[in-house]
Amino acid sequence: MSDSFLFENIDDISFLLLILTIISTAFMPSGTIGLLALFFTISCVFKMFVKKGEAAELSFLNKVLIVYFLFVVISLFGSSLFILSLKGILKTIIYMAFYFAAVYYLSTNKKRIIPVMLTIAGVISFEGIVAIIQNLSHIEAIATWQDMSNVSDSTKVISRAYGTLKPYNPNLLAGYLITGLSSIVALFGLAYLKRSKKTLIVLGVLFLTVFFAVFVTGSRGAYLGLFGFMGVLFLFMIYIIKNYFGGFYKIKTKYKVILSVLTGFCLVVAFLIPSFRERIISIFSFRKDSSISFRMNVYEACYQMFLDNKFLGIGVGNNNFREIYGLYMKTGFDALGSYSVPLEIAVESGIFAFLAFFLFILLVVIRSIRFITYKGAHPYNRLIVLSVLLTVSAVMCHGLFDTVFFRPQIQILFWTYMAIFHAVTIKRAKLKQLRLLR
Repeated sequence: MSDSFLFENIDDISFLLLILTIISTAFMPSGTIGLLALFFTISCVFKMFVKKGEAAELSFLNKVLIVYFLFVVISLFGSSLFILSLKGILKTIIYMAFYFAAVYYLSTNKKRIIPVMLTIAGVISFEGIVAIIQNLSHIEAIATWQDMSNVSDSTKVISRAYGTLKPYNPNLLAGYLITGLSSIVALFGLAYLKRSKKTLIVLGVLFLTVFFAVFVTGSRGAYLGLFGFMGVLFLFMIYIIKNYFGGFYKIKTKYKVILSVLTGFCLVVAFLIPSFRERIISIFSFRKDSSISFRMNVYEACYQMFLDNKFLGIGVGNNNFREIYGLYMKTGFDALGSYSVPLEIAVESGIFAFLAFFLFILLVVIRSIRFITYKGAHPYNRLIVLSVLLTVSAVMCHGLFDTVFFRPQIQILFWTYMAIFHAVTIKRAKLKQLRLLR
């Protein structure tokens, strides 16, 4: 076995499968993405069999995630629609297996974290460029995505871009972009540390491209996610300027100009372009906006579903959800999901699954902040952890009002970030090792 090609090149094969899985999120249907993620997982399982002495730590963070998954499984056996729920849980199994495989792989191949982030930055930048081209080409709406009830006659309607992700959906593209945008921020920081001016310019342009692309999707949930993203990034910049530069006034003029240009561009896009400004303002219309009113009706129905199934939930999966939602929905307000990640988890898997998932996210946030503010942290690792914190902030803010988070395109990127976080921040234990497969 030790002389075989597969054994000698298992790390490279796993890396290739991981990269292909990430790239596939931009072009391939859900089934293909899941298959590639499964192949990557299998390659890591094979490595655990043949590479003695290499094992990933079962950290407290991962134990919390396992508890969440166990409650999801329990909800399956408690579901009145077992078969439909079984189909839904298979996706969750693939995502969880992919995460733990990525934790194992990246923990033993930390030098490949940056190439992984480069890949994410590449696909995100590509989708950003495609989105802007679609917007400038005034593509026809693929569905009635944009509510017209509060759009003034003098304001240009946004040509909502949907990129190349399948299925075509502006909200999915928006969620995808804000999930991966932090990789560009981390690479920008690394380029600054290396004093690579050309790379800084390229990455700066790509950041502004993706930032603008989020707005041309017209996804108001993603706008909120982007504001959360920028808020965390702004706080980080204040922290760095105060603790490492001695204050804003001591920064070199050229860097002040760069910061001013970036800030000015973001403000112009968000508030001075009429179509975007009205789209943002419409977030606060509530019942006056037909799409928001629709979601509020769905929230009411889903909350009642949760109250009736608060401990075990109804079971996971869109088909399962639709069957039971029909018993609660108001006539004419059919839905594929609850349009809220926390509510979706609570409805499908119960209060305990929700609490476990919330604890997992909370731990990631708290540990990220501690790591970033730890004086002894390596600058490279600090930037990588910052990217994770930015992603969590953006995805969770967006997830309050949308459920595209459960799509494989976003799931793969999100769990890759979580695996990167684990690989960077959790030291490998000498005694407590995960040897479940031996």
